[in-house]
Amino acid sequence: MKILIPMVISAIILILVPHAAAQNLEVSGGWAHSTGDGGLDGFDVGAAAMFTSRVGIGFNFDSIWDTSKIGSFELSSIGQTSVKNHMENALVGPRIFFAQKKIKKYILSPFGEAQFGLSHLRTRIQQQQTGLNQSSSDTAFTWMLGAGADYVIAGHWAARANIDLLRTHFVDVGQSRLRFVLGIAYTFRRR
Repeated sequence: MKILIPMVISAIILILVPHAAAQNLEVSGGWAHSTGDGGLDGFDVGAAAMFTSRVGIGFNFDSIWDTSKIGSFELSSIGQTSVKNHMENALVGPRIFFAQKKIKKYILSPFGEAQFGLSHLRTRIQQQQTGLNQSSSDTAFTWMLGAGADYVIAGHWAARANIDLLRTHFVDVGQSRLRFVLGIAYTFRRR
């Protein structure tokens, strides 16, 4: 967590400041879901600087979590056992928009993206009867490949959906997860 905060602030400054005058900025946010660890849900916030109408560099920060109970131990002498997971991803990389597609009366702007950065996973196991309370955490390199589409709602606003392959490397072992984001994006220039 301590390493993610400076990375987030640095990325936002590097992305936003040089391009603020050009009005080629975009901010986004929404609900995020990641498979693995029982499925994690939370939020995603992002920013992007568009170099052309189709090519930009995006930054995303996810904070996703889950609390699960291991039900098979509830009736035993071990008692209720719960597992709490919290994962944060800070990623930056290119986003490329393709030609708009018209499906019935809806106009979609599909895109592909590749992002790289860090992820932090914190896991805590608690047992009520025994008082066991153990936690562990790790921060590791992460990369993500994915695609999505924007549906323009009004001049500057778009609904966004994307699906990504998120590859984490916690404890020096690779883990593959699917990441879904549903949200909105606001572009300072008209779309």
